[in-house]
Amino acid sequence: MDQEGILVGKRMEFEHQIISDFLSRKMSRVQASEMLGVRERTISRKARRLEKKGLTSLVHGNRKRAPSNKILGSEKLKIMQLVESRYFDFNMTHCLEILRAEHNFKNGYDTLRRWSHEKHLVKRKKRRRSKPRKYRDRMDSEGLLLQFDGSPHRWNGKDEWCLIGAIDDATSKIPYAEFFLSEDTLSCMTVMQKIIEKNGIPYAVYVDRAGWFGGQKRQNFAQFKRACEELEINVIFANSPQAKGRIERAWDTIQDRLIPEMRIRKIHRMPAANHYLQHQFLAGYWAQNNTVAPRSLEVKYRKLSPKRDLKEIFCTKEFRVVKSDHTISWHGELYQLDSTLKYSIQGQEIELRTYQDLTWRAYFAGEKVNLELIILPTKIINVA
Repeated sequence: MDQEGILVGKRMEFEHQIISDFLSRKMSRVQASEMLGVRERTISRKARRLEKKGLTSLVHGNRKRAPSNKILGSEKLKIMQLVESRYFDFNMTHCLEILRAEHNFKNGYDTLRRWSHEKHLVKRKKRRRSKPRKYRDRMDSEGLLLQFDGSPHRWNGKDEWCLIGAIDDATSKIPYAEFFLSEDTLSCMTVMQKIIEKNGIPYAVYVDRAGWFGGQKRQNFAQFKRACEELEINVIFANSPQAKGRIERAWDTIQDRLIPEMRIRKIHRMPAANHYLQHQFLAGYWAQNNTVAPRSLEVKYRKLSPKRDLKEIFCTKEFRVVKSDHTISWHGELYQLDSTLKYSIQGQEIELRTYQDLTWRAYFAGEKVNLELIILPTKIINVA
């Protein structure tokens, strides 16, 4: 089974568990819709289908079918060249009207806006009054949902660091948080790995649509999302900062208290800041003053199988195609495959894993392969 099929199967199992909990009254309709990221009426529809047809009813009927309105790449290129060269200062509605009237553009507003966002050609609308928000109850059990985010700030009063962490939706406990130089993929993977090592595998994580989490254009191949799916952690994307308000408010409180406490203790370097954060601030002040008891005493963290190596999951995985001479290109360098294979693997993909300590290894069909760097001769430029 290919990787896509495995992920679809895991998604089906996750949906089946949620819908089954809803049918057995272990979970409310509101909570089930929150966990699956769908509307409440969709939960009812899925429940009826599951009762009638079983697990296979959860697979969408259009899976693996090409959409009837699929847009050719040449048409997209032509339209975006027009927008960049002629209509770059038009708002989206005006641009759409012109394209439809003069260039036979037949697609909708959302398509044009998405294409224009990729090229940074969208004129920002005037700010309007915020929409009213609906209060959402906490989850019932610890480990059911973690809100995950990063907070860039001048935490030591001079250098900008990023505090990355998670907060439990049911209890407001912060299972782990750490300072990093930036909010990058490997840093976020480090935090999630520490959470799993300390508590277990959470049921789901609630994140914003930042690139390293896999939102928007990177949704199908973001490394953080891929790692979570390997552990069957459901990733839910928030549509606004207010949707994950629990961790946003936590950052406000932590900034208000932690910065002056670090100042009076003369903590200026990151290792000392992380030690104080994890062993005194979170374990002391936060755990005693900002956590609540969950409605259910059942803990939803799942145990990690001893067969799973978190190091091989929380790493970036990229692929390179093997050339006819059994070489691959990687980070601007040419490498020769040193393998005991007795047959050619031209056209096959080599998996390259970069770990949190920035070391990397190459794999083919799940087995490690050695790569030898090829030193190319330098060009001699004659100066007349």
